[in-house]
Amino acid sequence: MDKALEKVEDLGLWLDNLQIIAEDLNAEITCTEKPSWQMLYTSFVQSCSPLHSGDTLAPIPLYKQLKDVPHLAKDIIKWQENWQAYDQLQMNAAALEKLALAEISNVDTRLFKHGYALRQQIEEVSGIPTYYYLYRVGGEDLVTEENRHCPLCQKPWKLQQNLFGVFDFKCDHCRLLSNIAWDVQS
Repeated sequence: MDKALEKVEDLGLWLDNLQIIAEDLNAEITCTEKPSWQMLYTSFVQSCSPLHSGDTLAPIPLYKQLKDVPHLAKDIIKWQENWQAYDQLQMNAAALEKLALAEISNVDTRLFKHGYALRQQIEEVSGIPTYYYLYRVGGEDLVTEENRHCPLCQKPWKLQQNLFGVFDFKCDHCRLLSNIAWDVQS
């Protein structure tokens, strides 16, 4: 932050009334190297880019990776806003909880189809394998959860080891990621 302010002053601008209201928890760490794979992943508490490195989980600034396709970056931000709104509703609203949860955790929804299409476009533009995160909550029990198959191709997709404390499932064929349902995790 101090370096950024120094650069602004070097350009002849003074920000006497600058006030930091809140810190973006992910703003200090962004992906600086080309990842071997990446994911479209967000939650209602994130304010950073929804595109993350699959190697480090660090957010990838859209303005860097998608600088030649600004319309795609804008569409990704709109998708993120919608995803976060549904996540917020499923966390805090009894009236719309089921509808909101279905939108972020079901492959038959408009939100999933939009995000999955964006995932494909990102992969085409970047040349980097790009995965979509499918949220999972509920579930019958841990054993049933661990034996789930990819909802698109129905192939086994359980990882030997959890990634970043979040992802338990990864389908390289369909480019999907998911977690063991939060309700049954130990």
